[in-house]
Amino acid sequence: MSLTPDEVNAFFAREFPSSYAGGYRCEAIDAGRVRVRWTYDAATLRPGGLISGPMQFGLADIALWFLSFTVVGLAPMAVTTDMHINFLRPAVGGDLVAEATLLRAGKTRITGEVRLWVDGAPDKQVAHVVGSYARLA
Repeated sequence: MSLTPDEVNAFFAREFPSSYAGGYRCEAIDAGRVRVRWTYDAATLRPGGLISGPMQFGLADIALWFLSFTVVGLAPMAVTTDMHINFLRPAVGGDLVAEATLLRAGKTRITGEVRLWVDGAPDKQVAHVVGSYARLA
């Protein structure tokens, strides 16, 4: 299934406008792999200038949703069934990037892994996530 980031972002803006307005964007999508970015916004930071855990969790969740598109196409009714996040170091100072990789696509569940880092430092991962999406339609 071949999609472009522009197609994903147009779908995202239409189907989930509040998150689209929050600065989340698909940057790359390929078979079993996506890269998603949250554009840095100082107004959303927690004390100490940190990108909050909920912001990181949200980016990972969106990355997994976009990853499901590589399996089922642009389907709004794939939903999170579970996610586990490990925060590895503070996320400070720039856009947050997430790369999701497909681990397994079963009949009803799509499972993936997500790496998160602050832009410019892919070798300094800030969080690691494993999660699943269920196909509802």
